[in-house]
Amino acid sequence: MERTLIRIIDVCQSHKIELQFIRNLSSNGLIEVVVQDEEEFVKEEELKALEQFATWHYDLEINLQGIEVAKHLLHKIEQLQDEIRLLRIEIRE
Repeated sequence: MERTLIRIIDVCQSHKIELQFIRNLSSNGLIEVVVQDEEEFVKEEELKALEQFATWHYDLEINLQGIEVAKHLLHKIEQLQDEIRLLRIEIRE
């Protein structure tokens, strides 16, 4: 399956995001930056998360540590919601 890569420089220009912010997200394991031919890319499927992190950072002034915490908490909420759905299905059966 072919993956779509988007140049980070294009993301920075279109969303008015600093290049270093994306690199910091990558170094903290929040997104994956792919390097090909000395150019940096982000996978298309990570673009939504990147946009969300940028909104939190630039609009809400949340730092990288806060973004990590928020991401972790949202992931935990999703897991708990999935567990509730499974339990509801089991109860119906």
